Amino acid sequence: MVLGLSQSSFAIYKEIGLNYSYKKNYFDEFNNSEQQATQASVSFYLWERIALELSYTAGLAVQKDKQPNLLGAALRTTTSYIDAYGADLIFVFAEKTSKFQPFIKGGVAQVRRKVVIQDDGNNPWEILYSGMAPGYGIGCKMFITESFAIKTSYDFLQTPSNSDTSYSETNGRAGITWAF
Repeated sequence: MVLGLSQSSFAIYKEIGLNYSYKKNYFDEFNNSEQQATQASVSFYLWERIALELSYTAGLAVQKDKQPNLLGAALRTTTSYIDAYGADLIFVFAEKTSKFQPFIKGGVAQVRRKVVIQDDGNNPWEILYSGMAPGYGIGCKMFITESFAIKTSYDFLQTPSNSDTSYSETNGRAGITWAF
């Protein structure tokens, strides 16, 4: 009697994604803000519905405000540069073959922020800080083909500051993803 043992091959299902977010608030030429961020990610599906997503996010925010002072008002420009390396665990609520795939995610990111503040007529000053930032979010993917999808998400991140406080950030993102 011959016993045959079969080896099952295990291939990790992967996705590569690109996301972009943009927001602009405009009150007047002296009071406005603009924010944008780009994110690249790679996801490794460890099981049918659970993935580990590794990401890099680069962001830029510029805010202009008229600040009252003894001489009237000065224009203050605050520019923030953000770099974040993240790792999230994603749970997908649909089969891998579904066209519509809602998901939730949670994880942590290493965030580095540089803030440059400049008042009219004065030299700028910088504030640097970095640290770990927990985050979570919800989203969905809508597959156009078997491997190409549009991905949207709404994320919440608790970023560190240069003191014992932190900033709460919410981001709406839209992008594309390729699965293979």
